[in-house]
Amino acid sequence: MKYEITSTRYMMVRTSSVALFAMCMSVTSCNYLVPAAYMIDGPPSIDAQYTLPDQKTVVFVDDRSNILSRTQLRAVIGDKVATDLMSKGLVSETIASRDALSIARKDETVKKPMPISEIGQRAGAETIIYVKIQEFALSEPGGLSRPSALASVKVIDVTGRSRLYPPPSELTGQLVTTNMREVGTDLYQSTAGRRQIEDSLAAEIGAEVAKLFYKHEVTELGKNLGVRK
Repeated sequence: MKYEITSTRYMMVRTSSVALFAMCMSVTSCNYLVPAAYMIDGPPSIDAQYTLPDQKTVVFVDDRSNILSRTQLRAVIGDKVATDLMSKGLVSETIASRDALSIARKDETVKKPMPISEIGQRAGAETIIYVKIQEFALSEPGGLSRPSALASVKVIDVTGRSRLYPPPSELTGQLVTTNMREVGTDLYQSTAGRRQIEDSLAAEIGAEVAKLFYKHEVTELGKNLGVRK
């Protein structure tokens, strides 16, 4: 009987939700629809796009096009991905991104880049998360102080020298993007300030890459609005 009562209440709530949705759809503007959905069903979430094998993993951040202003930003991105994956219990062991970067810098040339699987093998990894930086901008066109970044992500099986994610049938990697809140314009006035923005943006794109591999909530309402305090 207790289960029946609980189910009835749940159906009443869901029915009310549907009724609210229908009412809002009949009105030109309804500012309460999204908050009501939050109250009833909780914040929306996105499922993991791929389940990583629990193997020794390294994150290699590729910036052979020199989009990043500093080489160490590659390590910031890679370490953020690895740290988040470890904190979520998705992999048991990771290798420092700077180790993979050192291998690539030492043994490859501009005309002869090292295969990604070989970088992973030399670093002692079984899985390599390959992150290629495509955009990294401290401001939007027109001067709006909202940093943004874009990266392409692939997961490679080092031993089998094959792509695990996205499927090999897809020609490109999985695109990941981030758009930060506006930052104070005073930070743009000094080298130290600009580096602070770069570090924050690198950490944010790293966090977004990690989210491909675990279920997470959609960005909170209003989170990306206004100047960051």
